[in-house]
Amino acid sequence: MEEKREFARLDLNVRVDWKRITETPAPEQEFSDKTKNISAGGICLVVYEKMEVGEKMQIEMELPSKKVIKAEGKVVWVSEYEISGREEETVYDIGVEFVKISQEERDEINQFVFASFGTK
Repeated sequence: MEEKREFARLDLNVRVDWKRITETPAPEQEFSDKTKNISAGGICLVVYEKMEVGEKMQIEMELPSKKVIKAEGKVVWVSEYEISGREEETVYDIGVEFVKISQEERDEINQFVFASFGTK
């Protein structure tokens, strides 16, 4: 099966602060996790909270270029795995598509990704 991406993707580990967007008024809980990769279309995020496909989240992250990106994302896939150590720990890779992001921020990510390809 051939994978076709709209945007170039870069392996990148940056902190992402995020919270769920819910329909019901509930106490907001904020999380901080790390990306596996990033593109102008979305991110792969490693989280310790179980998420479901279709859930929405508010995202804030700072690129190594110091540009802060704020966006709303939607979970489009989830992969669960366990880490063995002192105790078993469940971790999730989630694919998050940006559904609300300014064009300026999308361009900033795209420029950062392509500039990083040039430095390798």
